[in-house]
Amino acid sequence: MSNTKQLQKLKNLNVKAEKCLTRDKAQKILIKANKAQSKINF
Repeated sequence: MSNTKQLQKLKNLNVKAEKCLTRDKAQKILIKANKAQSKINF
């Protein structure tokens, strides 16, 4: 995927994590965000 698409995905995941009501779901989303971030930095 291109960097712009990964950045958009990362932004969307951060918004979802902020709106989460439970800590467990937010942590799962943040794990996905970390994976997207690592792809951008790679």
